[in-house]
Amino acid sequence: MCTPENIKEFISQECTPDRLTVVGVNVDFQELCKWTARSFAEQGQALHRPGERAAEPAVYTGGEIRMARPNPLCHLIFGWEVPGGWNGKWLAAVTVLQMFLGGGGSFSTGGPGKGMHTRLYTHVLNRCHWVESCQASTVMYTDSGLFTVYATVVPGHGSDFVGLLANIFEGLPKMSDVELARAKNALKSSIHMNLEMRGVMMEDLGRQMVLSGKVGTAQEFGDMVEAITKEDLVETLRECLKSPASFVAFGAIEKVAPYEQIRKRFFDVRLQNP
Repeated sequence: MCTPENIKEFISQECTPDRLTVVGVNVDFQELCKWTARSFAEQGQALHRPGERAAEPAVYTGGEIRMARPNPLCHLIFGWEVPGGWNGKWLAAVTVLQMFLGGGGSFSTGGPGKGMHTRLYTHVLNRCHWVESCQASTVMYTDSGLFTVYATVVPGHGSDFVGLLANIFEGLPKMSDVELARAKNALKSSIHMNLEMRGVMMEDLGRQMVLSGKVGTAQEFGDMVEAITKEDLVETLRECLKSPASFVAFGAIEKVAPYEQIRKRFFDVRLQNP
């Protein structure tokens, strides 16, 4: 049970100075240090004294969760491990892969033009009326990460989407130079545009410090993105698909294929070198 006492105990044990990252944007460094130090000095002996913390490596397992609920749609999400996460060799490539696949919804209140040239839009949303939405995403942690595709489909087409997504993956080596350049340019543009907002910049600085202990600039990451090739994307997807799929189905899931069939279909994806 989550009680006020449990929350206080958690904060006192986990939110300790050795685990804290303080970030400031548009603030004088010395002023920030002064007030940060004063805040902790006022706590004095009340601060929890941290002991030795064993850093346990993340262990990816895969697997499935199914939740049948009254719902007009079938919600599906597929995920695979990105080895190394933020600090791994696949970071830039898997982010470009995400932008290349892109996605969106069959209807957008903001009007057309957002991601309509991405592979999931041109080969899935524009061709399959039974797909309501489809979106590729990534989540990165210190030593591991996830590459995911989330979709909502009309009931009865859950198994169809498994085959459709596998075919999309198998078509990756056929991507054109124009598609690759578009994905890289879209990613670099998104990075620079987001960092124009001070709140986003502060969050980005904090995340980088927590995940890697250092801060890279937008230009440095842009250079990493620009160096990515089609071969890198194929190799990255191949590496991700070596891990067992993480799969969640929610809503009208009566016609969704068994997990072992889903796992095997993606494990059997054949990616020829470009």
